[in-house]
Parts: sequence; C-alpha cells; structure tokens
Amino acid sequence: MLAVEHRSEWRVLWVEGETDLPDGAEVQYRTTHALARTAPTEEWPADNLIASGRATVQDGTYWAQINTLNWPRGEVQLVVQFPVPPQPAHVISRYGDFGEHLTGENVKDLDGLKVVEVEHVFEHTP
Repeated sequence: MLAVEHRSEWRVLWVEGETDLPDGAEVQYRTTHALARTAPTEEWPADNLIASGRATVQDGTYWAQINTLNWPRGEVQLVVQFPVPPQPAHVISRYGDFGEHLTGENVKDLDGLKVVEVEHVFEHTP
C-alpha cells in the first residue's frame, strides 16, 4: 500500500503519505505545477515549478517539504514511486533490486523496473 496527500502551510507544500513499506525504504516524489508544462522556463515565477526528491519511510509514513513561495495559483500533479534505487539492503532483499518481487494493482513495469506509483492532483492556492 502506498498513498499520498498534500497540505499547504504558509508557502510550504507538505508531501505526506502512508505506506506498508518497511522503515528505511525510500520513495521518490515529483511535483509538477501546470505552469511548468505551458510556459517557457524563462517565464517561470519560481525555479522549482518542477521539484523532485526522496523521502524515507518511518513508522508507516513519509513526508517532504517544498518551498512554494513564488508559485502562482494552478493545478499541481504529485507522483510518488517505489522502489527507485538505491534502497537499503533489507528493502532490496524483500522487493528485489528492480522491484521484481512487487505485486498489486498499482505495480507498473517501466522498462524492466517494476514500481508502485500513485498520483495526486490538486489546486494550489497561495
């Protein structure tokens, strides 16, 4: 199970989720503001309209923060994936080097790498 939500708090976007992945597993997240898909980069009001990173699972949850200081209103797509190498040894032994032991309805095959992927779309309102 891998789930993701968001919350906005004073110009900070919190990427938050729950999972049944073991402690120490790392998920990768990517946020994309709609303006990043429609405007040339030189017209972006902030450098981070596309942001990505990793978050570590602890006690069934994970989280990350993104500064949204200059983000305009608009739709934001948030995608979280697991596994993305590197992972700790205990995670690799359970799920495989390339996710080959993953099963479930959200599992996708990306050129030989099996991943669980969830998406959350929301309206950013500064």
